[in-house]
Amino acid sequence: MAEVNVLLSLKKQYKDLTGEDFVPGQQPKKPDTTGKAKQTVVTPAPEADVKVISEQIESQGQKVREMKAAGAAKVL
Repeated sequence: MAEVNVLLSLKKQYKDLTGEDFVPGQQPKKPDTTGKAKQTVVTPAPEADVKVISEQIESQGQKVREMKAAGAAKVL
C-alpha cells in the first residue's frame, strides 16, 4: 500500500524534526534545558513545521484507516 509508505515517511520526518515518535494528539515534549537529563538534546524544530507534519500524519492516517475499513488488499 503506497498510502502506508507515505504515512511511514511522514512519521520519520516528524521524528527527525522532534527527536521523538509521533503520538496522535500529543504535543512534542520540550527539551530538558536544566542539564538533569542525561540524553542528547535535539535542537527543537520550528513549531510551524512540526504542526504541519503532524496535520499531514493525521490526514494520511485517516486515509489508511478508510482503506482498511473498505477492505483494501495488503500489498507488500
